[in-house]
Amino acid sequence: MDVDTSVLFQFLIWIISGGGATAATYFLMEKVKSLTELSGEYKRYASLILAAVIAMLAFVIVVLLGYHQQPMGVQSWVENLFAVAFISVTSSQAVHGRTKLRA
Repeated sequence: MDVDTSVLFQFLIWIISGGGATAATYFLMEKVKSLTELSGEYKRYASLILAAVIAMLAFVIVVLLGYHQQPMGVQSWVENLFAVAFISVTSSQAVHGRTKLRA
């Protein structure tokens, strides 16, 4: 039986690139009671943090599964995780602006 092993990798890349982390964040913000009860500004900060954490966890999984070379040294880890978090936060802001701020 031939199994396409790239599906998990592609799914994780989708999460890392911002789209998946944003989708998961929107889902959690609507379904998790403690998140739905947050006031406007706190909800915004929670969504930004959640999107970044989800994307960074996906990156760590990609490295642990051997899909991506392990960053060498602390500085490399910090730079990679910062890049992943930055992409996910800016993506979530772009989606928010497109969906919530339409005229």
